Amino acid sequence: MITDILSSFPSLYLITAGVFFFAGTIKGVVGIGLPTTALAFLTLVVSPLEAIGLNLIPMIATNLYQFVSAQDIKSIIRTHYRFALIMSAMLLVTASLASGFGNDFIKLMISISILLFCVNNLFLRKWRMREAYDHFWQYSLGCASGLIGGLTSAWGVPITMYLVMKNVTPRQFVDISGFLIIVGCIPVTVGYVATDIFNESFIIPGLIGAAAGLVGFRCGASLRGKIEPALFQKLVLWMFFAMGLRMAYSALSSYGIL
Repeated sequence: MITDILSSFPSLYLITAGVFFFAGTIKGVVGIGLPTTALAFLTLVVSPLEAIGLNLIPMIATNLYQFVSAQDIKSIIRTHYRFALIMSAMLLVTASLASGFGNDFIKLMISISILLFCVNNLFLRKWRMREAYDHFWQYSLGCASGLIGGLTSAWGVPITMYLVMKNVTPRQFVDISGFLIIVGCIPVTVGYVATDIFNESFIIPGLIGAAAGLVGFRCGASLRGKIEPALFQKLVLWMFFAMGLRMAYSALSSYGIL
């Protein structure tokens, strides 16, 4: 069940709507970041496992919307099925194990995912892969995506790394990431439902979050030509970086390390 302080209307619904509207707006402007944004803010008010459960429906809705509008879907599937297969296999395993690790470990994994996401997008944009090694990177980063994603619901971090290294166009980035994330939602949903990370108490707030996320996504997309996406993304990433450090400090402190 959802944390007691948020179990009554309207607090949970208002917080969920606000978080996912903001997360959807960021995704609409820069094409990435909805799960990362939502997790960073939701973990301020609910436990990490509850944040993962709340994240599921909005993530499915926004990425399905993103994928169905993709160009040349058959080519995307044919080119990236290796990444999708290894990622899905690993996601099914790790999503089924997530509840057994406890909130402190999950919080640490989420903070690492957020920090990796920020470091990749702030500092590592010059990394480029050779086309001849594409299959290697699909298998290795697909595996990493599954390992991280099942425990945190943020399997988009290695996907972003892969696409940045591949130097795809902005349109290809949106289309391919939409495909890989929506494919990953299938094993993750199976694992989270089987272990009660996602249950009936998350359906209504999840649907509210999905609606707010879609509205935010459309608003963000309409702002692309009016603000500088690179500057906006950099400001958001530095905010995430600070939040990721705070979360990592909190998790490590619970283990007596700091």
